Amino acid sequence: MEWDRENDLLARACDELLEQNSLLQQEVELLRAQLRRHPAGEMQIREARRQMDELADMSRGLPPMPGLERLDALAH
Repeated sequence: MEWDRENDLLARACDELLEQNSLLQQEVELLRAQLRRHPAGEMQIREARRQMDELADMSRGLPPMPGLERLDALAH
């Protein structure tokens, strides 16, 4: 019973995070379009992507956050 309650809370939290992620992606696209209107905007976008790739590479070697396995299992 307790597991069902926790599962429901996690599912709702995941749904909320997915919704927030979708909104953030829309905002990023709007900001990217605004940046492209400026002469140096495309260069700023490329630099930001490079930095994000570096951070992603660095984080691959880190151990997963506690509880992440449970969330990942719920997503599949």
